[in-house]
Amino acid sequence: MILFKYLLFNLLFILITSFTVQYFFTKRQNTLQSEHKKWVIVIAAVIQIIFCINFSYTEDQQFFYDLRVIPVVLGGLFGGVSASIYLFFLSLLVRVPLGGIGIWLHVAMMLFITFTVSYLSKNFHTFSLIKKLVLVTGITASYGGTFVTLKSFIEDKPFDSSLSGTFLLTLIAGMVIVLFLIELILQNTILSEAIIKSDKNEAISHLAASVSHEVRNPLTVTRGFLQLLKDSSIPEHKRQFYLNTAIDELDRAEIILSDYLSFSKPHNNHVSQLNVKTEMEKSIELLLPYANHNSVKVNQQLQDNLYILGDATKFQQCLLNIMKNGIEAMANGGVLRIEAKSSSSKQTVIIHIIDSGVGMSHTQLAKLGEPYFSTKAEKGTGLGMMVAYKILREMGGNLKATSHLNKGTQFSLTFPTLELPHKN
Repeated sequence: MILFKYLLFNLLFILITSFTVQYFFTKRQNTLQSEHKKWVIVIAAVIQIIFCINFSYTEDQQFFYDLRVIPVVLGGLFGGVSASIYLFFLSLLVRVPLGGIGIWLHVAMMLFITFTVSYLSKNFHTFSLIKKLVLVTGITASYGGTFVTLKSFIEDKPFDSSLSGTFLLTLIAGMVIVLFLIELILQNTILSEAIIKSDKNEAISHLAASVSHEVRNPLTVTRGFLQLLKDSSIPEHKRQFYLNTAIDELDRAEIILSDYLSFSKPHNNHVSQLNVKTEMEKSIELLLPYANHNSVKVNQQLQDNLYILGDATKFQQCLLNIMKNGIEAMANGGVLRIEAKSSSSKQTVIIHIIDSGVGMSHTQLAKLGEPYFSTKAEKGTGLGMMVAYKILREMGGNLKATSHLNKGTQFSLTFPTLELPHKN
């Protein structure tokens, strides 16, 4: 029972250190070179060997029962031939100072382990989990069985079945448990990477297909009207109508591509101190003709002395995209209210953009900002809101939308307040 406690203590330490190394690999897998990974494995295995040998069970200070073989085997299998050789010599450095005739047994057993593991390590990563478990079980059982047999022979004592059985079963079970959990973590990491890659590929495919679909529509219309213009008998007023329609469709295709590029293309950030009122007034001034054309009245209440950090061009683009959506939501005219104020804590700047348009359902609100989701049927691409969300994230801001069908929608944008240094 005392032996089992020592072995269990060894196993607990091996598990903790193995999980720590696995966590380190998971966090640094994209930046850690293979040579560095090998050294991390060797260092971790050496620490485990030192611990196991120093917390081993012995009856006569000649032979020591511990789980040192687990880090030696696994360190060699995952670290390769050179790691296995390093671990052989390092295990000798740790074991020799303890003395006893068991040193020679340790040397012989470690040589066997080193040769076996070095041979298997070259293809170990290609084996299935079952094959890996069978291999390490065979190595461990061979090591444990040979150790207890030779120990009994060297000491010329009767075979202690209870002690030897406890050691063998715990050693084999410990090896299987450690390897299984390591492989489980590795498989989960690989699976997570595959899922992330699949999601990225799916998003790219969806985006490309959507752009292709959205651009093809106006191009098809343009081609049809240009073909009609080949007919010389068409009256002049129809010819002008066809030309204007073709130009409008080409402009729509350009808007789609511009929105797509704004979303996907990296931009240089020109981050600076922004006066919220000044930047919003510029955006509103740009949008006023469009609002007047759609019979929309713009009411603004903008507080002074509000400052945030960001790119002025992007900030205006974000506002323009949201305000333009608000105007287009009021097909029969209405009022677009724009407010900017400081929060009660003075830590955030809050911007409200409120329209009295058709509003959105809960389902539509949940999809807001998704690729190519739009409430404007064939006229919308959804890229405007994607761009707005992207700019908000870059500036550390947040967006909250509330809406009621046939009553309107409110967009609430929040940005961290930039505190200006006080002038003396």
